Amino acid sequence: MQRVSHFTDALNRALGWLVGVLLALSTAAVFVQVVIRFVLPLFDVVVAAPWTEEVSRYLMMWAVFIGVAVLCRGFRLIAVEIVPLVLPARLGVALKLMSLAICIGFFAILVRIGFGWVAMSGIELSPVMRIPMNWVFVAMPIGSLIAIFNLLVFAAECLTGQRDPLAAHADAED
Repeated sequence: MQRVSHFTDALNRALGWLVGVLLALSTAAVFVQVVIRFVLPLFDVVVAAPWTEEVSRYLMMWAVFIGVAVLCRGFRLIAVEIVPLVLPARLGVALKLMSLAICIGFFAILVRIGFGWVAMSGIELSPVMRIPMNWVFVAMPIGSLIAIFNLLVFAAECLTGQRDPLAAHADAED
């Protein structure tokens, strides 16, 4: 289990960097659009860059799904953390593990829906850049599969005593 945890942590560190790069590129695309739309006309330069909106949107989609998967590693999803903490320890752990199972079920549904979208969008191209839309939509099932993997590793660590599920949000690696 220790080797799986180390592999998962290394994978998520790399994915965290990828999310940072994706967000930086998305921000750069928006910045280019702002410059083209509002700054260049001040100098009587009128050009169009419709690709910036598409690039920004598609990179943001990938960043969100991969970012959520990385957050699942330490079970750092949006949650009401006070409820498991005020319950007796065994009940709190059971509640936390039950919410973990619900999250895994949710991501499993996203995998199924996502692969359906990928299959349906195989012949569709993006309006401006003309890239296959299945490359865009595959972000959902890939991110969801990584999230499921991270949640399963987290659950295994909790069940084997490697991690305290009630304090997991505090000791998760950044």
